[in-house]
Amino acid sequence: MTPVRFPTAVVGAVLLLATHTGAQRAGIQPSEYQARRAALATAIGADAVFIAFSTDPARRTGDVDWPFRQEDNLLYLTGVNEPDTTLIILPGERERREVIVARDRDPSNERWTGVIPAAEQVAAASGVREVISPRRFPGFVDALFQGRGWDAPPQSSYFAAPGMPAFLASVRAGRAEVWLVMHDRGATGGAPTREQRFAEDLRRQYPDVRFRDAAPLLLAMREIKSAAELTLIQRAIDITADAQKAAMARVLTASHEYEVQATIEFTFRNLGACCWAFPSIVAAGRNTTTLHYEANNEAIVRDGLVLTDVGAEVDGYSADVTRTYPAAGTFSPEQRAIYEIALAAQNGSLPLMRAGHRHLEVNDKAIDIVGGELLKLGLVTKNTSEQAGLYLFHGTGHPLGLQVHDVYDRARPYQAGMVFTNEPGIYVRKDDILGSEIFRQLPAADQASMRAAVLRYDGIGVRIEDDVLITAGEPQILSAGAPRTVKEIEAWMASTRQPPR
Repeated sequence: MTPVRFPTAVVGAVLLLATHTGAQRAGIQPSEYQARRAALATAIGADAVFIAFSTDPARRTGDVDWPFRQEDNLLYLTGVNEPDTTLIILPGERERREVIVARDRDPSNERWTGVIPAAEQVAAASGVREVISPRRFPGFVDALFQGRGWDAPPQSSYFAAPGMPAFLASVRAGRAEVWLVMHDRGATGGAPTREQRFAEDLRRQYPDVRFRDAAPLLLAMREIKSAAELTLIQRAIDITADAQKAAMARVLTASHEYEVQATIEFTFRNLGACCWAFPSIVAAGRNTTTLHYEANNEAIVRDGLVLTDVGAEVDGYSADVTRTYPAAGTFSPEQRAIYEIALAAQNGSLPLMRAGHRHLEVNDKAIDIVGGELLKLGLVTKNTSEQAGLYLFHGTGHPLGLQVHDVYDRARPYQAGMVFTNEPGIYVRKDDILGSEIFRQLPAADQASMRAAVLRYDGIGVRIEDDVLITAGEPQILSAGAPRTVKEIEAWMASTRQPPR
């Protein structure tokens, strides 16, 4: 498909998010959503209908649900963070170009779970004028494809003119297209998504209708962040940076990882974030060498490192900042040596995070720097990606936005307005390294020297992750508020240490 370029108004408008309780955050305008929907309507054309469904509430256990979080693309187009929401866009119609399906008010249910926004509130927040009940959605679909009347009195509905005449003409001419968000839903465990089930039902009834995936169009829109989106991302990052600083102070007296986690997540809520953007990683001692360690229950190793990979969420937008610091407040020589390698990899690859470059260049540069620095410590025998990969075994960043690992077209170079993380890491895991086929194939003398270095640095894990805005010029580190260098970390921790009583 030819790439679609969207009007700059879409990139520069302001964002509105209605919370699950129906309350609205100040400074967010419905015009942002209207501009986004207009751009999408232009992209799909006059013969199309676009339909986006909300996610289903997720059951945690028994009769307890997780807090509701809207499907990203529907949130992006409407700002409505409510279950049982559906958006319909009809670009070819004159009168009924947009319809939103929203829950009915239900006083008997609201006394248990809170106020459901009224139709007028949904219309005001999203900028969609016509709001209908979920009970009417099947009838709306029938009217759309069969040419029935809509909103006519019941006694005359049979004789009423078609409610959506332009789309009906496309159906009859064999040009009709139904656009759904067919991917970007994550893993479903093999079960068909609601979009897939909906498409199959329609395909059986209307075999001439063509079905299209709108996800690539929305991906292209979402990759470039508007000024308002950047404000929300920056707020989430600032809260996360404060949480990292609080964690560095707390670890000096904490006995377990969960105490540090509690401080981080208290800071999130205390500063106005709704929640975490992903489960917090608080890893102490050897746990720092486990990439996605999430148990957060073990004792703090007083002479070890602590790695906290955390992110707050603000109005749907995520932060993702990782810091590694000494539980005692001062790095040992071995810890400092490994830390400086990760920092060098980040500093050396950051200049490539500018418009026109690709993220793969940043990744390759970081790996090359890591290999060269590991060679100086004797942890590798040659600067190759294979040997460096024994210590840095993950990608060195990802896009950031409505998802912590946001949508990403890997064929697209960096453009101003994108936000990516930069997160090199070094993990010295003795058993993994000495048991690897790469190590086994080394000459005996090389194995002996490398084994000695691995034993010296074994159990040290360091990751440094910052959130970076791609601009027309120099990359901007949005998470610079969290201490990042050895000197900054040690100075911050020393300043927060409580004097003995």
